[in-house]
Amino acid sequence: MKVTSALGTCLRQATRDAHHRLDSHSVLRPLVSSGLTSEDYLQALLALYSAQCRLEEAIARGLHHLQLDYPLQPRAPALTDDLTAMNQPLPIIDKTPMLTVCRPGQLIGLLYVLEGARLGSRVIARNVHRSLGDRVPSGYFSIAEEAESWSAFWPFAERHCPAAEQPAAMTAADAAFQLFLSGLDEYQAAASLGCA
Repeated sequence: MKVTSALGTCLRQATRDAHHRLDSHSVLRPLVSSGLTSEDYLQALLALYSAQCRLEEAIARGLHHLQLDYPLQPRAPALTDDLTAMNQPLPIIDKTPMLTVCRPGQLIGLLYVLEGARLGSRVIARNVHRSLGDRVPSGYFSIAEEAESWSAFWPFAERHCPAAEQPAAMTAADAAFQLFLSGLDEYQAAASLGCA
């Protein structure tokens, strides 16, 4: 689904740089490479875990706080299942809230990142299966409802994010990308010290 609304344009522009940094991060870049190894794949899953859990928790809290109904389909359980199937202990999640949702625009910004990532996972899932085979645990990247979630997100976003809320949405979306970038950097730094 191509998004051409003013809200879509604002969110894309506000997150363009952070999105590019995330896509080109050295921990994630192998996921779309023909040279993807099992170790690269595992490292990416471990590095994404904390941010994914924290983002979904913030969205769930925000939906509850704002009393809004949205068909949230969490991906963190699939990520947990993948890591468990690979006999990996789950990373410890920092419980300090980094993302807050007090207004609808903030919720829309966080959902934009969550649902956009789901949509982008299709490319990764294809490469994981091509490079590592169909038996590798890949539920996190292979969730089938990605297109439906993206399509459901936009009417919800347009309804709950009028022009006055767009600055809050842009700030929240950028904060969600920063959460993932920080998580990747922290994981990479710990791995280089032999702590991950």
